[in-house]
Amino acid sequence: MREPMERFRSVFPEPKPVIGMVHLPPLPGAPRYNGARMADIADYAVGEARKLEQTGYSGFIVENFGDAMFYKRAHPETIAAMTYVAKALADSVSLPMGVCVLQSDAIAAISIAHVVGAKFVRVPYYTETYVVDAGLMESCAADALRFRKSLGSDALIFADVHIKHGYPLSQRPIQESAEDAVHRGLADVVIVTGKKTGGPTNIEDVQKVKTQISDYPVLAGSGVSTADARRLLGIADGAIVGTNLKANGDTESPIDLGRAQELMGVIRAIRQQEGDDRR
Repeated sequence: MREPMERFRSVFPEPKPVIGMVHLPPLPGAPRYNGARMADIADYAVGEARKLEQTGYSGFIVENFGDAMFYKRAHPETIAAMTYVAKALADSVSLPMGVCVLQSDAIAAISIAHVVGAKFVRVPYYTETYVVDAGLMESCAADALRFRKSLGSDALIFADVHIKHGYPLSQRPIQESAEDAVHRGLADVVIVTGKKTGGPTNIEDVQKVKTQISDYPVLAGSGVSTADARRLLGIADGAIVGTNLKANGDTESPIDLGRAQELMGVIRAIRQQEGDDRR
């Protein structure tokens, strides 16, 4: 089996990859679904992903962000809708794609990824038990790993630890949670976030996690901006960005090309500096 960083770099070969979010509007069955045609939702998603492609992002994650309030595990209509959109994205955009099915449905995400050829899945509540707005979210790692193996899927598992909007039932250091996520949960990548969507990632948390699991990729997963990208990516191996790419910094708005270009300009400078430092 390849080493963790090697697996990660097989999908994201460039240094400090930055992955953008494609937040979907409400899908059929969601409380705020407005009757939009699936073809129109797919077109919107493709347009968002193309903005990321155009501005030089390393990949993207498609996520049913607009479906709040979320079920703990997705219902069939959500999985069907996300598969429809993910297939359109796979056919239209060349960037590596990830799938995240909220609240935290690893089985659905792996299924969709396998069918459409996505490269990875994000699982918000992968190991441990968390108290969240939907109740208690328990570890799904054992089921996810066995299901991935049964499909013959090679999708990487990106696991959050101490994720935003969630509170671990066992209050222990974040680096210990990260160690369990990779050594017991066999996650391929660990994500560290702030306390809420768009909230800044605590650089001390990133440092603790990266020190504890130095052989594994660690990503900053929320609140990455032009102001703090250099500090965060001085430690993290990459980042996931959503809110700070959106018009007026509003998570539910479309991606703003100007904001996306501005952040990518900072990322390119960081990569250039890292390359110079290695020479």
